[in-house]
Amino acid sequence: MAGAVARFARDELIAQLRETAGSARRAPGAAPLDPLADAIVHGQDVARPLGRDRPMPVEQTVAALEHVRTSRFYGARKHFRDTRLIATDCDWAAGEGSRELRRPVGDLLMVATGRPAGLATLSGSALDRLAAAL
Repeated sequence: MAGAVARFARDELIAQLRETAGSARRAPGAAPLDPLADAIVHGQDVARPLGRDRPMPVEQTVAALEHVRTSRFYGARKHFRDTRLIATDCDWAAGEGSRELRRPVGDLLMVATGRPAGLATLSGSALDRLAAAL
């Protein structure tokens, strides 16, 4: 019975996402890329604690990270001040400063949105300062 309920909930969620995918509507104050960042990050919020691998498409994850990194909403501008972010799984880097963080772009996105779960895989001279902030 629980499996049937989970499948129904999953199918219902997928239907809702498909139905609204082309809509320009979003929450008040939300930027156009916030729904993309939400979908990617919240998917990881569910998958990671369950030990499930949920691939993060690189192109979309880079777009979400670029947005989150410069948005006032997420706090990444403050956390990544004086820090260069360098993706290890694609050709992407951003920011400048005396510190750096290196890791796959998905883990950088998770940390940029305040998820400490992304810290475990990060390396670089900014790690201690960022861990204390999160």
